Amino acid sequence: MSAERTRDIMTPDQAANYLQVNRETIYRYVREGKLAASKLGRTYRIPKTSLDLLLWATRTKSDVTLREYSGPQVAQFLKDDQLDEKAQQIADRFLKAASPRSKVSREAGRPTPSP
Repeated sequence: MSAERTRDIMTPDQAANYLQVNRETIYRYVREGKLAASKLGRTYRIPKTSLDLLLWATRTKSDVTLREYSGPQVAQFLKDDQLDEKAQQIADRFLKAASPRSKVSREAGRPTPSP
């Protein structure tokens, strides 16, 4: 995959190439539950994030831990990240000003310079 862009979803062959292992190793990891994949018809599709998590979980340096969060913890994080009303109004103004439609309407409203 060196010449081609890394994909977000990969076939077992692409995943094997990405991890530099045999394709059968990918199938074994899927069967053993070490690698999350979706079976679509007769073939698997493997998210790149699953491959990256496999690499992280099998790392040789164990003093760096991967933090796992529960559903309620994630829900609390999302709740804590909500904008209050004033911040939301400011964000909406920025989004409106940055939208392509508003740029076109601003340009259309400008007087054309005279020669």
